[in-house]
Amino acid sequence: MLNTIFKYFGYCLASILVLGCYDAPYFPEEPAISFNQIEFVEVDGAADSLILTFNFEDGDGDLGLAIDEVYPPYHIFNYVVEEVDSEYYLIRYGQLNFNEPLILATSYDGEVILSGNYDFDQTLPEYGCSDYLVTTDVDTDEADTFLIKKNIFNKNIYVNFYKKIRGVYQLINDDFSQGGCVEFFNSRIPIFDQDNIGKSLKGDVSFAMLSQGFQQTFRNDSIKMRFYIYDRHLNKSNIAETPDFVLINITRN
Repeated sequence: MLNTIFKYFGYCLASILVLGCYDAPYFPEEPAISFNQIEFVEVDGAADSLILTFNFEDGDGDLGLAIDEVYPPYHIFNYVVEEVDSEYYLIRYGQLNFNEPLILATSYDGEVILSGNYDFDQTLPEYGCSDYLVTTDVDTDEADTFLIKKNIFNKNIYVNFYKKIRGVYQLINDDFSQGGCVEFFNSRIPIFDQDNIGKSLKGDVSFAMLSQGFQQTFRNDSIKMRFYIYDRHLNKSNIAETPDFVLINITRN
């Protein structure tokens, strides 16, 4: 669904990827991003492409996640558990009684890793793909449904779509994600060069989102996007925003 294209530049030569020829300028360790360009590419008989290009600066260059990095803190989700007599138990769908506070937990190398409390308003959420995981017990072959919380640090780029409806911009992510049952465009910027981590970086990223639903969802309406990224140390960038656009006006010839 997703494709990410990288373009980096340094201050010395276009082919230099790391700012190392002269004293590198100071960049904060938190990444900073800004809008560069948005383009739409229509493809006959296949998914169309919406390409967001943005500029970035990062003081320690710790941007990017590899596909196989699924261990904490980059794991996909946390189980929601209760603590009973120093033991942790998963919360099942429909469970009415449990010990509070509920806790977010995952396991890695045989160790339970806790990552804070699970926030909820009195009652657990209704069943939905974004809040519950259906799994089968390997011993009994019986299916069960457990409460989970997706880990925001599993992705490192987040995008939000807004459509102008009766003069007010409204979030329309669910038009694509179907309530969390289908993977939305939030994804991973891959590591460009492991050797660059720890060094100041500045450049731009082109992030291509593929879908056959852009034209049906956007039509001739005014759209804008807000987006942000995380670095490997879980620092969040500023939230950047595209100008208003209509699909036909950003279509590549």
